[in-house]
Parts: sequence; structure tokens; C-alpha cells
Amino acid sequence: MELVLLMENYRTPSAEMRDLGPKGHGSFATQFIPRGTVIATFGGTASTQHGLRRYPAERVSRSIQVETDLFFVGPVKREPGDSINHSCEPNCGMRNATQVAAMRDIQIGEELTFDYAMSDMAAYDEFECSCGAPLCRRRVTCLDWKSPTLQAKYEGFFSPYIEREINAVRLARPLKKNEVERLMSAYDTDPIGALTSALRVVTGHHRAPWEHLASLLPMKVRKKLLDGETSALDLLAAELNETRTVSRD
Repeated sequence: MELVLLMENYRTPSAEMRDLGPKGHGSFATQFIPRGTVIATFGGTASTQHGLRRYPAERVSRSIQVETDLFFVGPVKREPGDSINHSCEPNCGMRNATQVAAMRDIQIGEELTFDYAMSDMAAYDEFECSCGAPLCRRRVTCLDWKSPTLQAKYEGFFSPYIEREINAVRLARPLKKNEVERLMSAYDTDPIGALTSALRVVTGHHRAPWEHLASLLPMKVRKKLLDGETSALDLLAAELNETRTVSRD
């Protein structure tokens, strides 16, 4: 009878996990790994950023962000796929929201790494970096993906939701006069619809629904907007009318 192992995370059999002392654990190639090979697939328990508070810090450190407010929390016990470390000069990149693939051919003995700027946009796992790369950033933050240098360097290797955000930044622009007039004329009869159309322009998220657009705005107004509070909606409309854009987190 075949033994089936149930795992939340996968790592290529062409690598092994090694203890790195104070640095924790890492994965190293035991065979030649060609470019494009899937190195790891991350799974786990789905959580919002707020929900991460329920988990121990060590487990959160083995999590991955897959959407603006969606995270996969690493399993209770470390699995092989949990040991793919960060590097500021990585040899792997994001293939999609949950898979890491080799960016280049990887030789036997090399540590398998990816840059957390490729997957993280939330401040749930920022740290002082000790990767030792010549171009080490010294500190890994949730804002690293915004670097034009990294965007050019990792083009095609960001998580899809970050790729969308990068494209949106390029497309975002202030409202034109006729767009402001359209917003204000439609606001009284359909406030959510009017604000959605305007926010799609100023954020660059041209197809995003209202819930996602509201989540991009400052935390202090986000919940009020999603709850449909009239005062919050009125203030947002006034900001768009006066400035033709919006403040964001």
C-alpha cells in the first residue's frame, strides 16, 4: 500500500534542509536545478493581516502574503517548503502567488532563496537582513517592492497582486475636469458607483471592485467606507472634488 504524506508546503526533492544555527534553516540544492523548475509551493491556513495576531511569531515568519489582505500562515510544524530564505541577490522568484521557481540554473550546494520584496506588501515580517549579498539592503521592509531598481530587476517574478499594483501605479492619474463633474452629478443617486469609477482612475486599478478600492485608502476611513457610512462617503467625494485624487496608506 502506497504511503501518502499530507503536507501544506512542497519543496523540490532536488534540495535538502540544513540547520544554519542562529539564522534558522535553509534549503540547499543537492542536484543541478534547471531554470524554471518549481522550487517550492506554499500552503497553510488563510488569514487576514489582523488575524495574524492569533499566531506565534515563529509561525507568522513562515507565512506568505498572496493578496492585499490575504496570507497563508505556515503549518504548526516546519515543513520542507518552509525553509526557503530571503536574499537580496536571489536565485529564485515568484512563479505565481504561492509558487517559487528557479530564476536561473542552480548548481549543487547553492542555497535556494528568493527576495521577499517579490511577495510582501504588508509589514508583518520586516527584519534586519543578514543575507551577506554584496548589494544587501540591510533591512527588508514591506515597501521594498516600490523600488524602481527592484521592479526592473525582478520583472516577471513578482506575486501577481504586486504586479497588479506596480501596473496600477503607472496607470494612476488625477481626475480630469469632466470626470470630476461626472462624479458629482452621479453621486447623489449612486454614491458607491460614482466613487468606484473615480477611484479606478486615481488608483490605476481600472477593474477593481469597490471593496478592493476602499481597502487601498487610509485605515481610519476604510471600515467606515465599507460600512457605507454617509459621512465617510461624503468626505471622500469632497476630497476627490477638491484635489482630483486621494490620499492612500
